[in-house]
Amino acid sequence: MSMVRNWSIGRVLILVILLGAAAISIFPFIWMIVGMTLNPNDVLKGILVPGPEFASNWNKATTSYNLPVFFFNSLKIALLTVIFGLVVNGLAAYGFEKHQSKARDKVFGVLLLTLIIPQIALVIPMFRMFAFFRLLNTHAAIILPSIMSVFIIFFMRQNFKMFPTEIMEAARVDGASEFGIFVRIVTPSMQATYASAAIYLFLGQWNSYLWPLITILSDEKKTLPIAMASMMSAYTIEYGALMVIVCISVLPVLVLFLAMQKQFVAGLLGSVK
Repeated sequence: MSMVRNWSIGRVLILVILLGAAAISIFPFIWMIVGMTLNPNDVLKGILVPGPEFASNWNKATTSYNLPVFFFNSLKIALLTVIFGLVVNGLAAYGFEKHQSKARDKVFGVLLLTLIIPQIALVIPMFRMFAFFRLLNTHAAIILPSIMSVFIIFFMRQNFKMFPTEIMEAARVDGASEFGIFVRIVTPSMQATYASAAIYLFLGQWNSYLWPLITILSDEKKTLPIAMASMMSAYTIEYGALMVIVCISVLPVLVLFLAMQKQFVAGLLGSVK
């Protein structure tokens, strides 16, 4: 009886801890949703009962703060980064893993060393480079530095290790080109890996703040993180409208993860079809 009682108490404690952790995780989302329906004073008071101000806050967010423009800018930048990033990083990872050369591991080691360089140390050189090419205040200035990711190359290379080299050799014997092998054979078999990389690239670009803040000067080209920071630095903060923008900014990430969560988990585990 003692062992059964101790086991039951242990399960109850674990359940209580998990419920507490879930409540802590969910509370910010509940607070954001409720905040969309309140006026700024009620948000500051911490009221957690929905109010009647949703229509007013929505109108402020979409008209006064140009929510559709900021949302479209962030979505366009994130999607283009994902598309080009998957192509560039996928080809790089495939080349590093499946093609032998004397300098391969040395070059890859140098790439990995760049991960220790903080982003802030690269801001001034990158700013001067993009200023030289007259790309400041353009979305290309945000997209181009984010396409190549050393972490994504490393992640995809580790998954490419699991792809059977014998299949590639058989395709070469049949006369297939290297690019054809990559596009027609390797890529379709690594869908889970590409899904994981796509989510990582999308999240990184969607939440990017420092570099877009430095390179984007005009209001019509700003992204959602910059818009939210601008609202927070205003003399009078419209918390209700801010909560609307925050909730809208969470939706694409939530939809993306829910739609690709199986592929994401399988990619982290190194799944190859």
